[in-house]
Amino acid sequence: MDTNALFYKINKRMVTTEDYVKWSYCLIENNVSSPSLHIIASFSFSENVFEVEAYFHRTLKELKIQEPSFETSARSYISLLAREILQANESEMFDLAKRIFCIVGTELSYPNDLLEWYEISEMVDRLKYDNEPLEFNKVDVISKIKSEATSYVESYNIC
Repeated sequence: MDTNALFYKINKRMVTTEDYVKWSYCLIENNVSSPSLHIIASFSFSENVFEVEAYFHRTLKELKIQEPSFETSARSYISLLAREILQANESEMFDLAKRIFCIVGTELSYPNDLLEWYEISEMVDRLKYDNEPLEFNKVDVISKIKSEATSYVESYNIC
């Protein structure tokens, strides 16, 4: 997990010990080092999140990492979800696409470069709820989701 995506999870109060530990692994794999960072990497995923957060804040000071803007962290988290889409089954893929759309719509106010996720959300809803014949099918929607996720991941370089 990259730093910006981690800040999104912190801001939304959904961060876990596992997130902090994976974040530390990512930095270490990219040759970033600090005493507190290595301590975080030594924690198990079941450790108390509050203890890990103390070392996280120390690491931020040691590495002089500043909190990113909300938009930057949200976009990074979208990239993380897009990566998950590329590994997901159909049902998970639709749920992940919906989560991305919620961020795009409610938190980022529909930026132009992410409007494809609005179209994907509409297609998913129409598949689920429309009784009329559609000009697309489930395979088309899956293909569009995978294509958009791939495109976003390629344009957004993270761990």
